[in-house]
Amino acid sequence: MDDFKCRALDEKYVGLNMKAIILAAGQGKRIKKIHDLPKGLIKFGKQKMSIINRLCSLLEKKKIKKIIVITGFKKNALKQELGKRVRYIYSPNFKNSNNLQSLLVAKKELNESFLCFFADLVFDEQILNKVLLKKSQVCLAVDTGKVLEGTMRIKKKKKYIVDIGSHIPVKYGDGNFIGISKFSKKAALELKKNLIKEKKNKIDYYTQAIRGMIKKRKKIELVNCKNSFWKEIKT
Repeated sequence: MDDFKCRALDEKYVGLNMKAIILAAGQGKRIKKIHDLPKGLIKFGKQKMSIINRLCSLLEKKKIKKIIVITGFKKNALKQELGKRVRYIYSPNFKNSNNLQSLLVAKKELNESFLCFFADLVFDEQILNKVLLKKSQVCLAVDTGKVLEGTMRIKKKKKYIVDIGSHIPVKYGDGNFIGISKFSKKAALELKKNLIKEKKNKIDYYTQAIRGMIKKRKKIELVNCKNSFWKEIKT
């Protein structure tokens, strides 16, 4: 997508009434030996900007001013990096739980439309543009060009996701959920109900709550980012 189109899209997002929740509580155990900080603080590129700083700047560019960061591991390092430009919610069980619990601590924020991001994700701006333009109640950014181990895999039927999770064998997967999602107000309230039902679940991603929505025949649309760059920092 060229610069002209990006600027045109940016104009559409002026006054967009949406918040963003960034899941940044994780410890990143596999990378701890070389980077003993939250993975979102890894710096990259010529400007040596952290992943999470770049994400917040991108959201601000899209006129999304309500940004909430879920903290846990070394929360003060994140606060030092981002300052007062975002709000913080602390996830006290970050050591022994996955991001379902991280999103659950923000349940009071799930009362209006919102975007949700993994904090350790580097991605092309074009993907965010596509997600923002979707009119569906729920949409997830999915790469249908690859199916990888150690990811949330999906099954699809036409443009809709019919199952999601690491339980899907690689050979049967139709793509990977990359860690960007969008929910309308109605869908956010439904997601919150499912998260509360899963409140004792310490091992799963919040995609387990999305599976609950699918079981109730909620349509979950995929945003295909097959030809766009993205990378989740794992090691």
